Amino acid sequence: MKSLIPASDYKFLIIGGTSKAGTTSVFNYLANHPQICSFTKETRFFLDPDYPLPSDKRHHRNDPAEYLSLFDSGKSHAKENWRLEATPDYLHSPNTPRAIRETLPNVRLIFILREPISRLLSWYRFGQAVNEISPEMTFDDYVALQNEIGESFPDGYRHPAFGALRHGRYSLNLERFLEVFGASLIDVLFYEDLCRDPSSFISSICRSAGISEAYFGNYSFNIVNKTVQVRNARLHRAYFETKDQLRKLVRHTPQIRSVLRQVRSAVDTMYQRMNVTKSRSIVMSSSTEDFLSSYYGDEASCLAKLLGAQVPWAKKRPSGAN
Repeated sequence: MKSLIPASDYKFLIIGGTSKAGTTSVFNYLANHPQICSFTKETRFFLDPDYPLPSDKRHHRNDPAEYLSLFDSGKSHAKENWRLEATPDYLHSPNTPRAIRETLPNVRLIFILREPISRLLSWYRFGQAVNEISPEMTFDDYVALQNEIGESFPDGYRHPAFGALRHGRYSLNLERFLEVFGASLIDVLFYEDLCRDPSSFISSICRSAGISEAYFGNYSFNIVNKTVQVRNARLHRAYFETKDQLRKLVRHTPQIRSVLRQVRSAVDTMYQRMNVTKSRSIVMSSSTEDFLSSYYGDEASCLAKLLGAQVPWAKKRPSGAN
């Protein structure tokens, strides 16, 4: 077992999944709370060594103290504050539960789940927006390819977009975390509830984490990182990679960070006018619809049994994705 982080009574709040389920928005809401310390959204620190996402630091090669260094040095480091991160792919990384448990003695986990077919549609749109999925690949082809490659990420498809089909079987992945942490340290929430009533959704997290709900009394719950249709996928990817690099460069300079935050909204608005266009409908054949309905057919009941609660998914076929 690895040595624990110095000052091991620090508290860590981790949004561990799932992608395309509002995790960026929830991270941003919570990161603004005065009882939470954060900076890097996706540290990816606890992903398995071979998981197909890059990271500067990974638990198998970096000391746990390096994980603590990823949090915002410009905010108070009072021990009672939560250190927050959100790496949605933790849910799908097989050895991550043990890695977190062995490294962080005081941690709470949040998982946000979404109706699997809606999530898959969103992944398809997002993958094309960031130039990981060819614009010539239809949604039917996208589903068929993932069914064919199974559990692997072969060369040419080493991106989580090509694991989205199997990753929608949330119950299989959640079971590993529940075995390691137990239900008392895990909040399982639903994207549909976030969309319906974001205030109540965030309040439930505040109660679990023991932080004040009053901060969100008059809060504007704006959507962050919504999947969009873009004119140029390469430009879209370069834009967000540049923003990420800027955040890393100024992480220890609060004054510059403050200036960037002030201009970010205007720059984002300008970029959207230049490169974001009206979303096109995604065509799904009846055979693909039947396959997905069968593939995810028992997922709601498996989750209900695992969690002891029903899931809020509509039974009708999703017609689009955000």
